Amino acid sequence: MTGEQKREVTAHVVRQEYLTGDILDLVLETPLAEEAKPGQFVDLYCPDSSRLLPRPISICDVYAGNVRLVYRTVGSGTREFALLKEGDTVRMVGNLGNGYDLNTAKGRHVMAVGGGLGIPPMKLLMKRLHSLEGDSRPASLTTVLGYRDSQSTFLDQEFDGYGKVILASDDGSVGIKGTVLDAIREAEKSRNERPEVIYACGPMIMLKAIGAYAEEKGIDAYISLEERMACGVGACLGCVVKTVRKDGHSQVNNARICTEGPVFAASEVML
Repeated sequence: MTGEQKREVTAHVVRQEYLTGDILDLVLETPLAEEAKPGQFVDLYCPDSSRLLPRPISICDVYAGNVRLVYRTVGSGTREFALLKEGDTVRMVGNLGNGYDLNTAKGRHVMAVGGGLGIPPMKLLMKRLHSLEGDSRPASLTTVLGYRDSQSTFLDQEFDGYGKVILASDDGSVGIKGTVLDAIREAEKSRNERPEVIYACGPMIMLKAIGAYAEEKGIDAYISLEERMACGVGACLGCVVKTVRKDGHSQVNNARICTEGPVFAASEVML
């Protein structure tokens, strides 16, 4: 991400509403929308200026000059964001990180896998993949979404226009009972469907399972890592992941999730 693309702006709140008991849907009017890529994130600063560090939130969607952020209230900072209403302003930095490379989907059977708060960034990814034309188009698109139960579902209906959608839940109240990997293996077994490339975002345990499955089947997989971040721009080395290669910045086998990531080839990181 170059300095010209990353910038600080004041965004205007267009709307905000709850999707579930603790997950909110925030739409901000910002010039950053035009440049946003699937898999990138923004740093949002709390209205209370005494909280110095921004909160990283993945980009769910962009449209008509707006950036859509879907997030969970988990602490004092996000609880402040939950109070934002139409007409308010908020300071943000974006667009941050390296997202998914759409060229890797060309002519291939694609599966996007999201679990929990890894679901929102899949929306923009599938939207962009579905809009590709000509030789750049994927051969097929499938989305697999994982939830705890029927009370925790969100955004699932928004993927209907982007190919096949498969749901999974821990208790079986929505879709297939089990994990997203259970759903993938069930699709492979019952319908002989196997992806040629996987894009995934979600909890670490899910990404480890996806990486192992991809290695087992010889599938290319690209995973977006979620991690607590301090600066969000690579200066503090607070969010690193071990890799198979040496990092040019630190000269050790790691990479900064906020700058070299958050999207990595699953084969390049050691989870």
